[in-house]
Amino acid sequence: MRNINNMNGVKIGLSCVTSLLFIAGCTSSSKYIKSEVIANSTKTLKTPDWALNSQVMVEDGGNFIFIHKMTLSGTSRPDACISMARTQAVGEMMKYIKNSVTSSGQVEELNASSDPSMSSLTAFLSQGNISGAKVTTTYWEQTMEADDSGVRPIKKLMCAVQVSIDKSTLERQMKDAINGVPGGNPEIRQKLLDAQKNFIEGVAKKEPEAKAAN
Repeated sequence: MRNINNMNGVKIGLSCVTSLLFIAGCTSSSKYIKSEVIANSTKTLKTPDWALNSQVMVEDGGNFIFIHKMTLSGTSRPDACISMARTQAVGEMMKYIKNSVTSSGQVEELNASSDPSMSSLTAFLSQGNISGAKVTTTYWEQTMEADDSGVRPIKKLMCAVQVSIDKSTLERQMKDAINGVPGGNPEIRQKLLDAQKNFIEGVAKKEPEAKAAN
């Protein structure tokens, strides 16, 4: 009986050691694959605050700033990534504005899809016929991070661009699109103008940049 107990004790001890080794291995692996910037366009290895911002659009000094980001394989070229992001950015901004305005509760409660005002605004935003929008800032970074399994490290490329447009210019063009066609339901037209106004007023102001520690 003593021998059996001793054998059980050895098995439990080995199991504990194995578990500890497994945990230590996972801990070591996690440290190794911790996400980190290994190269970037600013040569600082630090991601700028605006590229970390969870808000897609912010107001800064009378301008609306739309932030578009995309991630590619680490083998992709930074200049190609930036070029793709620049090409897509204005269209993505217009899509974001369209979804924000047309999916608001004020508009959805009405059968507005075929109304001339809605059709005009939707066409304006879908076709990207906006003037005054321009890419002002670009950024890219290569990172080393975990793959989907969480075990193996892989390299990724992220690039981000800022699109800027004057707030009053955007507001005027959206109003013109809503009011620029005759006919339709006056209630729907007013609901669209209210939704457009709420969108313009609802864009958060940019937070001050954090000061670097001395």
